[in-house]
Amino acid sequence: MIELIGIIVIIMGIYQIYVGRKTYYNIKEKVKNPQPYVFMGVYFSLVMGIIFLVVGAFLIK
Repeated sequence: MIELIGIIVIIMGIYQIYVGRKTYYNIKEKVKNPQPYVFMGVYFSLVMGIIFLVVGAFLIK
């Protein structure tokens, strides 16, 4: 059961990184003068994705 939760957490981490990366490129391409706090939110999203990946890996192990 814990392995299944680990796999779900890893999938959440992959999705979080995908959405953060997509948002980053979308903001850089379409927004002429973005505010700095927007990128802080995107970076926090990427960090959360990495944390999900690590936690999921430890749950599978």
